[in-house]
Amino acid sequence: MNEKRSFGEYIRKKRLEAGLTQKELAGRLFVTESTVSKWERALSYPDVSMVTPICAALGITEHEFFTACDDDQAHLQERQAAVWRGVVTGARRFFAAGYAIAVVVCFICDLAIFHALDWFWIVLTGCALSFCFTNLPFLVRRNRWTVCLGGASVSLILLLLACWRYAGGWWIVGGLCITAVCLALPWSWWAVWRFYGKRVLPLCGAVLTGWLFPLLAVVWAFTGGDWLISAAFPLAVAGAAFFWAGFAVFYWLKAGPWLKAGAAALLASLATPVFNSLCDLVLEERGGPRFRDYFSVGDMLARRAAGDLSWVNMLIFQIMLACALAVAAVGAAAEVRRRREG
Repeated sequence: MNEKRSFGEYIRKKRLEAGLTQKELAGRLFVTESTVSKWERALSYPDVSMVTPICAALGITEHEFFTACDDDQAHLQERQAAVWRGVVTGARRFFAAGYAIAVVVCFICDLAIFHALDWFWIVLTGCALSFCFTNLPFLVRRNRWTVCLGGASVSLILLLLACWRYAGGWWIVGGLCITAVCLALPWSWWAVWRFYGKRVLPLCGAVLTGWLFPLLAVVWAFTGGDWLISAAFPLAVAGAAFFWAGFAVFYWLKAGPWLKAGAAALLASLATPVFNSLCDLVLEERGGPRFRDYFSVGDMLARRAAGDLSWVNMLIFQIMLACALAVAAVGAAAEVRRRREG
C-alpha cells in the first residue's frame, strides 16, 4: 500500500475491488455477514486461522494482509501519542501561564501596597523551583536530569535565603546545613546513576541508609537534646534493617510471587510491633504492649476485658501475621513443587 489506512477500510476496499458484497464474502468464509461488517468497521479482527481464506477471497497476499494490520496498529499508536503530546503540551502551557501570572501579580502588589520588593522574592524563587520540575525537563535536550537537578538545588537554596531575608533570624544557618544534607541524597543518587551503570538499586539503597545518620546528626546539632544516640540511631538501625529485608525479598530472593508476597506480608506484620516495642524501650515507657504481647491471644483478651483499646491493634497484627504465614506456606509449597519439577 502506498498510504497508511485502517485495517477495516483496507478490507472494505479490497472487497469492493473483488466485486463482492459483505454477504457474499461472508458466504465464502463461512462466517456471518455481521462478522464481516465488524471487520470493516474495525470493531473486531479476524482470527489468525482466517488469514489464508480471506487472502484467497480478496485476491491479496498474506504480506499485504499483515501490513494492513500493522498500519492499523501504527495509526492507533500515533493517535495515542498525539493525545499524550497534547496533554503534556497543555500542562506545560498551563504551568507556564500560572507562573507568569503569579510573578507579575505579586510584583505589582508588593510594590503598590508595601512599596518594596520583599516577599515577592519568595514567590519568584518558589515559582522557579516548581518550574524546574514541570517545564524545564521539556526545554533541555542534553544532560536533562543534571540541569534540572542543578536548577532545583539552586532554586531551593535561593528560596531559603529569600525566606530568611523576609523573616530574619539565625535559623538560616541550620536551615542551610539541613538543606545541604538533604540535597546530598539526590545528588548521590545522580552520581550512582551517572557513573555506575550496574546494580544501581542496591547502591542507591546503600546511599539512602548511610545518608540517614548524618541527617539525624545535623538535625540534632541544631536542636540539642539527648535523643540522638539513645533513640534516633537505634530506631534508624531498625528501620534500615526492615528496609534491607524488604529489598532482599523483592530484589534478591529467587522465588515465586506467592513466597515473595508472604515474606513481604510477614515483614509488614512485624514492623509496627518492633518499632513500638523499641520506642517503649529507648524512651523508657512501659504503657504499651511488649513485642510478644502483640501476638498473645491471652494478653489481647485481658486488655479487652480491662477496656484497653490497644487490643484492637493487637488483633489486627495477629490477623496480619496469620495471613502472612498462610501465604508464605502456600508460596513455599509452590516453590518446592517447582524445584522438584525443574
